[in-house]
Amino acid sequence: MTVASRHTEACFNVWMNCEDLLTNLHQAKNSFSKKITKVIDECAHICMGTFHALKTSSKNSERFAVLCIGICEECAEICEELQGEAFQQTARLCRQCSETMTALAFTNLQ
Repeated sequence: MTVASRHTEACFNVWMNCEDLLTNLHQAKNSFSKKITKVIDECAHICMGTFHALKTSSKNSERFAVLCIGICEECAEICEELQGEAFQQTARLCRQCSETMTALAFTNLQ
């Protein structure tokens, strides 16, 4: 598995963005559904785990990449439905990460 800095950077960007979004939602005391905040939180956790797996060349990196693809797609779908630049930015970063991880995970399966 050949990991480039763009792979770790994509995961890192989503991780930090989702954490920032959760913090902002909490501080604004907006009443978003638990499903929305749960998906954003799970996305942050899985992207963080994927970042660390890739960074340390874990033998489970490909599995993390596949998990990352799924949660990033789910998070992007939810955020695209919501109003506000923070949600749209999260959706864009999640789609970018998903595409980057797809290229990494499925290139190595061939």
